[in-house]
Amino acid sequence: MAKSILLLMLCVPALSFAQPSAPFAASRGSFMALSVADLDASATWYVDTFAMRIVKQHSRSPSGDSEATILEGRGLIVELIRHDAAKPLRQAASSASRAYEIHGIFKTGLIVDDLDATLAALRRRSVDIAFETFKDEALGYRTFAVRDNAGNFIQFFGK
Repeated sequence: MAKSILLLMLCVPALSFAQPSAPFAASRGSFMALSVADLDASATWYVDTFAMRIVKQHSRSPSGDSEATILEGRGLIVELIRHDAAKPLRQAASSASRAYEIHGIFKTGLIVDDLDATLAALRRRSVDIAFETFKDEALGYRTFAVRDNAGNFIQFFGK
């Protein structure tokens, strides 16, 4: 069923009824690139969860060892990359079980206008909440985070 919806969205992207409502009206501009094992499953998760649209699908790299799908919506661009050499964290670093145990990016995020409405919409979609809302006094923002279908952390900030 999810593949049928994805196919419909690719065939008729201009039809507004083909896209679900988004959990946030707009971000202030954000980009993230994520290494994933299954491009289609991850693209479906981002389309269903954030009401994004696919702008490029299964684009092969010149070397042929990777492919990417790019999604866009409401000020957010997500590039999903499946690379032949990529491995799950536990296989690549057997002593690490959490992304933050490896140096590099382990979380991404975006600023939204209505944090409470965003959290409520994500809860209605049964999205995995990584941590509940708290106020970061130093930043002056309230924040919470979710995990996508591949376990990547996405943190939301708002007033």
